[in-house]
Amino acid sequence: MKHPVVHTFLVRSRSGRSAGRHVERYLAGNQLITYADFFIRDEKICNAADERFQVVLDRGLAANRAFGRRMLEHLKEEGLTTLDQLQDLEQGYATKILHTLTHLLDGFIGIDSAFYNLVEDSHGVSAKLAGAIATEPELYWLVPVRTGDVAASVLHRVN
Repeated sequence: MKHPVVHTFLVRSRSGRSAGRHVERYLAGNQLITYADFFIRDEKICNAADERFQVVLDRGLAANRAFGRRMLEHLKEEGLTTLDQLQDLEQGYATKILHTLTHLLDGFIGIDSAFYNLVEDSHGVSAKLAGAIATEPELYWLVPVRTGDVAASVLHRVN
């Protein structure tokens, strides 16, 4: 089976194995999105003390920002240039793009989430959390997950 979707989760945990289990429980019980299957490779889990951590984190954050920028570009292509236009925006493609962008900004995970922060339920990392990671790196983990097809989602129609 193909595993087309990759998410990287930030977790606060005492061990990499525990961090992986935390992500498994989160995905298994998530009501927003359900995957046909997913897997976590323990050797890919990365602690904040590891030199790879910041590179992987930065890559995920950049991917989320790029996705947000693409959504903004789509809105501009649809003629949205000011906030005042939102109230009169016709329902359709543009409102669906806006809805998707709002989920990204509001911290709802979706299939387009490259990085997801389970500590703060967000797509970013606050300055406060960055400080906590720097102070206690042994407690923070990045857990990459590869998933199969979406089985159910409140954000996307699944056939």
